[in-house]
Amino acid sequence: MAMIRKQECSSVESYIRSRSRSRGKHWREKMDHTKVLIFSCLSAVIFWIPLLSGCATSAFSHHGNTKESSAEIAKEVIAKEEIAKEEIAKEGDVTDVSAPKSTLDYIPGQHIAENIPYVNTLPWIGAPDKNEKVAQAHFTEAETQFSDKKYHEARTSYEKAGNYAPDSALHEDTLFMVAETHFFEDNYPEAFEAYENLLANYKRSRHMDVAVARQFAIGQYWQSRQQENPEFILTPNMIDKTRPFNDLQGSALRAFEKVRLNHPTGSLADDSLMATAGVDFLRKHYQDADYHYSLVRREYPNSEHQYQAHLLGIQSKIRCYQGPRYDGTCLKEAKELIKQTFRQFPKMSDEDRERLQKLYSQVETNLAMRDYEVGNFYAKKGYSNAARLYYDRVIDGYSHTAVAAKAREELENLQGKPNTPPQRLEFISSMFPDVREDPLFFTSGSEVETGSQ
Repeated sequence: MAMIRKQECSSVESYIRSRSRSRGKHWREKMDHTKVLIFSCLSAVIFWIPLLSGCATSAFSHHGNTKESSAEIAKEVIAKEEIAKEEIAKEGDVTDVSAPKSTLDYIPGQHIAENIPYVNTLPWIGAPDKNEKVAQAHFTEAETQFSDKKYHEARTSYEKAGNYAPDSALHEDTLFMVAETHFFEDNYPEAFEAYENLLANYKRSRHMDVAVARQFAIGQYWQSRQQENPEFILTPNMIDKTRPFNDLQGSALRAFEKVRLNHPTGSLADDSLMATAGVDFLRKHYQDADYHYSLVRREYPNSEHQYQAHLLGIQSKIRCYQGPRYDGTCLKEAKELIKQTFRQFPKMSDEDRERLQKLYSQVETNLAMRDYEVGNFYAKKGYSNAARLYYDRVIDGYSHTAVAAKAREELENLQGKPNTPPQRLEFISSMFPDVREDPLFFTSGSEVETGSQ
């Protein structure tokens, strides 16, 4: 028994020792993980403090000399400010002297925004201070470069001038001249977007007439290129900077539309509508062409294109017609438009008058054919009374057409025929008699009276 107990005690002691060793190992692993976590947190804090404090440029560029470099830059900028103040004071204008700035305003990264084009969208960097004199100096330099045909350098100077004078007349001029530099470099897609940027920022710009004229000229150029060499909509353009990347036809139509939307009362608004309608007519989109021609007739009554808008509008309406089994509204509108053209332009040439008369006869014949086809439909079904109605309409309304003679022959063939077709399966229909009451009649007591009585 003593031996057994001794063995049991030794086994328990070994078990306890093994458990203590495993617990110690587990505790040491926990401590190692904790140390790694604490070290990672401290490293992250030390790394992000310079970035969050706005000194990222100093932290990455100077490697330990942050304070000394910042102080040197601050001293240089303050010295320049003092010189500028002395020059302004000598000229007698001391009202524009800015208030003294702290050293924090001159830390690296705060005054690098001068050469960044998207600086206005980065408020944490800060835009250059508004300065009309500096802006005017850049603008004068740009004007000289533009006159020397150095368009790229001029564009850079114009953009600097605009950054120093935002929301001003000078800024409006810089946007316009940036677009002009693209235009005279024959970079028409960039020029178009630059003009669009000008008109988007200044709805009533004093450069509107010129900008809209440039956009219209660009649209005409793209349209002429498309007519000379038609391109598929997805054909890419990698070489020619005068053309957009793809969709030359769509870009031309967009240019015409923007001309009208940017300046709807301008002298080119009706021209843009006529150009758009012409493109639709050539592409056989006659409904769209008819819509744009109608806009010219309705919204620009004093336009020089009124006569052409009437003639081409008639052609568009006639070509929209698809046959006697389809809607005939476009034919009726074409007939009225022809009458209006005769009244509005009595001094038209004999050739145009003769052409319109032929078109009027064509429209009349098509309208008569529609009624004639409906009459044939009812005649084939055996509804002779309904067929006679449509044949009579053709004879009375379009007696001068060849269709009227056919309608008379059909009327002769219908003589002696019943008004309605014979009842089929009469033994079944007799089981369900038609006892529907006429809604125009009602019973009052024992008398039957009409609604009119």
